[in-house]
Amino acid sequence: MQVRINGNGGNRWRAPQAGFVKVNFDGAVFGDSNKSDEIEALATLKALTFAHKLGFQNVILEGDALGLIQALKSQEQNLYPLGLLVEDVKVYLNHFSRVLYSHVKRNGNSVAHNLAKHAISILDFQV
Repeated sequence: MQVRINGNGGNRWRAPQAGFVKVNFDGAVFGDSNKSDEIEALATLKALTFAHKLGFQNVILEGDALGLIQALKSQEQNLYPLGLLVEDVKVYLNHFSRVLYSHVKRNGNSVAHNLAKHAISILDFQV
């Protein structure tokens, strides 16, 4: 698996390079819950699972959670509670031939952000 960072927290969506598909993730927390990092990691795993089921091999993992992207890029094992989720995502990344990472600021990730906020009104997983 090839890994490299792509993007620097831009404000605009950019089309993926030839041969790649963007897998954009975003999570939404409802109420007073302080679990946004966990939700972002779970959203990442769900998005990657969907991309793998569709047969994609070269992906650009894009989201607005810079800390999560940095943790996924890190070669070090993370032993904090969130680290277990991060390690699960890292293991799942082995399903892909090539993985690039792209951080985009929230206003550049508005479609995914609005879809995540809309999720409260959806009773079951939908695509």
